[in-house]
Amino acid sequence: MLDLETLTPATLLSASLADIVEAVVARDPARFRSQLASVAPAGLQARVADIHGLLGISPPAQLQEWEAIQQALASRESADSIWNSEDRSLRLDVLSRMPEDLEALAALLPSYSEGLFAGLFVLSEDASGDRALLSLLSGPDQVLLVFPYAHGRGTLRAAHSLKNFLLTAWLSDNAPESDEAPGWVGDTRYEALQEVAREHDVQLGVPGTREHASIIPHSARLHARSRWMSSVLWGRPSPRLKEYLEHAPGDAEWKVEQKDLSGHALLANYWILAHYFLGNEEACRAAVAAGHQNAAELTRGLARLVDGWLAVPSSARIGESDAPVLERARQAVAASARPDQRSSR
Repeated sequence: MLDLETLTPATLLSASLADIVEAVVARDPARFRSQLASVAPAGLQARVADIHGLLGISPPAQLQEWEAIQQALASRESADSIWNSEDRSLRLDVLSRMPEDLEALAALLPSYSEGLFAGLFVLSEDASGDRALLSLLSGPDQVLLVFPYAHGRGTLRAAHSLKNFLLTAWLSDNAPESDEAPGWVGDTRYEALQEVAREHDVQLGVPGTREHASIIPHSARLHARSRWMSSVLWGRPSPRLKEYLEHAPGDAEWKVEQKDLSGHALLANYWILAHYFLGNEEACRAAVAAGHQNAAELTRGLARLVDGWLAVPSSARIGESDAPVLERARQAVAASARPDQRSSR
C-alpha cells in the first residue's frame, strides 16, 4: 500500500490507479483488492469495445484499469463504496449503448454535448455542482486526463492526470484519525502531497496551463470551439453567444475537416449540429451524408435524426424544445455568427 507520508513523484509515476484508490478512497483496502481481483478482464474489454463502437473513440489503455476499479467499488453494501458518500460522487458517466430510439437520442443531446463534441464525460461531481470531466482521448503515454470544469463560466481548467485527480481530490488537511475516511493527512502533508501530484504531472508531460495552443490536449481545443452549442441545445442561447461563436470554426476549417467526417465521429457530430443551427442547409446535408457513413453508432443516429429535421422541419425536437423553440435558437445563432460561418457552401 502506498505510504502517503513518504510518497514522491517518482513513486506516484510507478504506482497504479488501484494503488492510489487503495490509499485514499477505499474504506476497506483488503476488501477492495479482493473485489478488484475478481473483475473479469473479458467484461472490461467488452465495455471498451462497446464505447468504441458507440462513440467512435479509442480510449487510452488506462480506461480498462479504471473500469475495473469502478466495478470493485460499485457495491452499495461494501464499506469501500464511496461513489456517493459525503459530498462527492465518483463514477464515469459514459454511454456504451445507443438510446432506444431517435427521440431518446434527441433528449440526450443537451446534457451530453461535451461527450458528443470533445470526448469529455463526467467523472466526479461535488455537492456544489462543480464537476470534473474525463477525456477519453489519449493523453501523454496513454493516460486518462481530467479537466475540472468551471460551471459558472462554462470553461475547462487545466488538465490533470487521473492519478493526480484521485490523489488530490480525496486528500484532506484534517488531522488524521483512525476512524475517519482515508486521505486525512494534516495540513503540512496535505500541501506537500499537492506538490507531489503537480510534479508528477510535469514529469509525465501533462500541460499545466493552456498558454501554448500546440500543447493543449485535443479535448480542450474541441471543447473551446464547440461551447457555443451547449446553451443552444437547451433551446436557450447564451447572452454571450456571439462571443462564444468567435472561437468556433468557420468556412476554412469546414473545407478541411469535411474530408474527415466519415472517419472522425466528434468532428461529424459537431458539423451536423453546427450547420443545422447556423442555417447552412446544404453543408448540413453534406455533414449528415458523411455521418451516415461513420462507424460510430451514435454519429449515425445523429445523422438520421437531423436528416429527419431537414426533411420535415416541424418534426425537430430536443427534449422540451419543440420546432418553434429550435427555430428561434437557429435565428439567434445566425444573427450572432461571423460571415464566414454563414457563407455559401
